[in-house]
Amino acid sequence: MNTATLAIGLVLLIAAFAAAHVHVGQRKQRQAVADSLRIEKAVKDYFTRSHAEVSSQCLHVHGRFMVLVESEPLKRFRYSNIVEASLVGHVEKTQGLQVDRVFWRFPLPVGTSSPLNTADIKPAARGDEYIAEGIREAKTNPDYHVAEDSWDQFEMAQKSEAVTPFSSPAEEAKRDQGN
Repeated sequence: MNTATLAIGLVLLIAAFAAAHVHVGQRKQRQAVADSLRIEKAVKDYFTRSHAEVSSQCLHVHGRFMVLVESEPLKRFRYSNIVEASLVGHVEKTQGLQVDRVFWRFPLPVGTSSPLNTADIKPAARGDEYIAEGIREAKTNPDYHVAEDSWDQFEMAQKSEAVTPFSSPAEEAKRDQGN
């Protein structure tokens, strides 16, 4: 009878540990969702203060927070890494939470697939100079072209490239004079 009681007690103890483990996991998940919502609110407040209309989403992935920001292409977001550093600092200061990564997306207007198509579109309603500058470049430079290539074409281009990708124009001129 002692071994049967011991076995039943052991099974109950294992079941209690399993239930506690499940409860802790669910609590951590609920806390991560709540923290994600707090970060989303802080991001929204940050961009509202600067009068920028953006949409954002916060994801909790492998114990870290990622923020996805989508905005129309504005000149003030040209150096988004600076805005990102300020945004991460704001979230940490206001919420006490650390954002690991911020990803930006600047979609083109609906129905455009290339810079040449974009050139026919009137500048944005706000008259943002950044968009207008890109449209002027696409209209005035007929050699301006963006297209997809396969990975094989990319590797061939890298192998056949005589100039290193990080050389300055002065280094290239010296190399040309030497040949």
